[in-house]
Parts: sequence; structure tokens; C-alpha cells
Amino acid sequence: MAIKVLESFCQGKAGDARLNEDKITVTADFVGLFDGATSRRGLTLAGVTIGRFAAETSCDALTTLPPDATARAAINHLSEAVASRARITAQSEDKTFEEVWHYPAAAALIYSRARKEIWRVADSTFMVNGDKPNMRFFAQEKTWCDLRRAWLQAEMVRGKTVEDLLANDGTWDLLSPLIGNLKVFANCDHAMAHPYGYGVINGSHVPDRYVEVFDASNAQEIVFASDGYPEVFPTLEETETALKNTLREDPLMMRLHPQVKGVKPGWESYDDRSYIRFKV
Repeated sequence: MAIKVLESFCQGKAGDARLNEDKITVTADFVGLFDGATSRRGLTLAGVTIGRFAAETSCDALTTLPPDATARAAINHLSEAVASRARITAQSEDKTFEEVWHYPAAAALIYSRARKEIWRVADSTFMVNGDKPNMRFFAQEKTWCDLRRAWLQAEMVRGKTVEDLLANDGTWDLLSPLIGNLKVFANCDHAMAHPYGYGVINGSHVPDRYVEVFDASNAQEIVFASDGYPEVFPTLEETETALKNTLREDPLMMRLHPQVKGVKPGWESYDDRSYIRFKV
């Protein structure tokens, strides 16, 4: 049976499509949702952020993937595509990447029609037949969110308001060095990486432990969503409504569903977001 898209939505946090680092692609054989990692150093390639570069490259690579590819072969294919295009583009722009974890990177969530499987690298969410969403969180993110919340509450004790902190909460500069240093755990297979290691499509080899494969042979309807949605429901309307309620009640994103950043002035949300619901 062919893949039938029921609804699909992709929106950048700042409302500018050019800055959106989420991408969705659908072929006859695959559905792919890719969430590009934001560079805290503001790095760009080919005139776009490296997160968008990684997501776009991954989407392009998925269209050339053999229909019967295994999860392992697919992730290798995507990684090689990101590595190759990043190197060629960086060389043409006279840019270099100091370490492999500075390369363009993206989370990947893929459905294979031939294999009847869902493949995940990193932290996007999926739902099968309306059941409980399968969500994944990086171990270090709770630490970052707890630290950010403590910082914001300390600022409130000192007299700052929610409006003051939305304008400038100060935690971006606080967390950036920590998050940057811990990127060494990306695709890290070292014994000391546990429990902080994680997988990501960034041009380096993704160890098997970070390539999740889920049986979807009984799936009739599937939902994919990026982590721009703290809650995921069987329809886009329900999911968007829940997000809007959260943003209204907690625009700093520190209480209900703690995040590493809130809604900056002029932004529509705290992160780029993607959602696709499809029949298989």
C-alpha cells in the first residue's frame, strides 16, 4: 500500500522559512523528518545555518536511498552525504570545522515502507495507531534545563519579571559553553560516554547503539514530530493546541515542559517544529 499523507506541517520558531532547521520529505518508499541542530556559534554553509544544511542534505540523500535499504545502510548513506557535501561546501567557502562534532548535524526519524520499520537517530517523537507517543530525551538535557530554571528563578528572586527575562534571560551565554563541550558525546562509543552519549547525523559513523529500529508491521497510521512539540497527539490540531497552551502559560519554557530556551521576542515558539501524519 502506498504512503498517504493525511496532514503535514513545518514551521520555524522565528516565523522565517529560511531559518527553519526542520525538514520533512516523503517519497514512494520513505517518510523522513529531520531536525537540524542549531549552531550556538552561528555557523553557516551555502548561505544557510548548518542545522538547515544538515536537514536539507539528509532529505536529499533519502530520495536516493534504495527502497529495500536496511536501517544501518540508510544511516550510513545519510552520514556520508552530510560529510561529503559539508566538506565540499566548506572548502569552496574557505571554512574549516575544528572537530567532527562541529559539522552540520541533524536528528533523523524515518519510516521504511519496504521494511515496515521506523528508524530513529536522536530525539524526535513518533506515534503508531494513536497509541502513547514514543519520546526520547538526552540524559544531559535534564541537567541543562534544571540549571536554566534555577538561574531564571534566581533572577526572579532578585526582582526580574517574566517580561524582563523573555527580553533577555541570560541563559544562552550560561549554557552555550557547557552544551558545546558536551558535543564530544555525539556518536561517541567510548566507555565513558554512558549515559551521555547520543546519536546524530553529522558525517561521522553512528554506532549501532544509537540507531533505533522499531517494528511497524501492524501500523495503519503513523505520526512523526520533532522536539519542537513537547507533547504529541494523534492530530496536528490537538498537538498545536497543546503547544499554544504551553506557550501562553509558560513562555519561558521553564515549568511545564522545561527547555534550554524560551520564546525570544518576535519568535512564534521556543523551537522549530514539524509534524506529519500518514497512512501506510
